[in-house]
Amino acid sequence: MNESILTFIEQNAQWAALIIFIIAFMESVAIVGLLIPGWLLLVGVGTLVGADVLDFYSVVIAAYLGAVIGEYLSFLVGYHYHEKVLRWRFVAKHQKIIDKSHEFFAKHGISGVFLGRFFGPTRAVVPLLAGISEMPQKTFFWVNIISGIIWAPVYLTPGILVGAAVTLDDDARNFLLFVIGMITIFSIVAWNYSQSLVKQIRENKTEVVTAMKAGLAWAIVLTIVIVLINSNYWPLVGQIVDVVISRF
Repeated sequence: MNESILTFIEQNAQWAALIIFIIAFMESVAIVGLLIPGWLLLVGVGTLVGADVLDFYSVVIAAYLGAVIGEYLSFLVGYHYHEKVLRWRFVAKHQKIIDKSHEFFAKHGISGVFLGRFFGPTRAVVPLLAGISEMPQKTFFWVNIISGIIWAPVYLTPGILVGAAVTLDDDARNFLLFVIGMITIFSIVAWNYSQSLVKQIRENKTEVVTAMKAGLAWAIVLTIVIVLINSNYWPLVGQIVDVVISRF
């Protein structure tokens, strides 16, 4: 299905902005976002930008508007209908995600709303929970507006890099995509272990194993980067960056 949508966008660029708006909107609406892997489609749209099929700014603006409106709608639903929302059968079915998101929001407050849109499981429900918790509408409005400005380019960038890599020959492209993938995976692992370590330090429950895992993961990331810098493929990274910059 994702490929069909991306193919349609590629062949009908005049409809791209509207479709991207709808994708970002649906992915941002409470609960619906749990069912629709909109972020995958947005990454795919990014590849079309990187391949110079779509205009960067029109795509970013469409994604931004869709996400901001979708999240604000979710907030308003939670704000005005919080008692009914908590009785929804679908909410009860996904109670674990709701509880996790509620814990995330309760712990981080306003920053939780800001950061929540960057994390898959919490993204679809944090605005709803902010509304249920009766966060001031003006506060949520501005947090939503500002975080959306950062969110749109961040979600599109991985796809743009992949699209830009299409300009390279097959071997170079496959190697660089593999390396970038490894760096991304180990960075996420290292970040998660680091977060666990920070939490343990705050609770005075520091575990040596967690510290070692975090250190090892970051060491692997650093090693991969150093190897890439000293390889014959490093100049190609500059080519990809130049292509990406030219899309702006």
